[in-house]
Amino acid sequence: MASSSSPKGPLLTVILDTNILIYSASQPFDIAHSLEQRSLNSVLVPSFVIAELECLARGSRKRSKVAALALRIASQFKAIQASVDGRTVDDKLANLAAREGYIVATADSPLRRRLLAMDVPVIYLKDGRLITEHVPLE
Repeated sequence: MASSSSPKGPLLTVILDTNILIYSASQPFDIAHSLEQRSLNSVLVPSFVIAELECLARGSRKRSKVAALALRIASQFKAIQASVDGRTVDDKLANLAAREGYIVATADSPLRRRLLAMDVPVIYLKDGRLITEHVPLE
């Protein structure tokens, strides 16, 4: 896990996927607050996730409004330029998380299963709550 130590233990870094940002924009769900409650304060949004949201924001009217709000939500977090192999955003997220030891926060069930099969820690949504799998929280 890419980390630095703090008095409470390792710094756990979370990367957000497009789906969880869209969910946070379309539902009464505050992703920043939910992660903060779990002491997960190092949250990143990869450049390719931002690019996907920008593309969605130019789409159909309903989807574009939600994507635009998701972009505003994403702007609360640190954006990172991420150069990583992969054909799709999910490929890139999986490869980046595996390479850097990041936790992936997602609302995408197929991505969640894929990440867990790769032993990548995951935070996902279930019934409007964040659930952790393979996340080393104390």
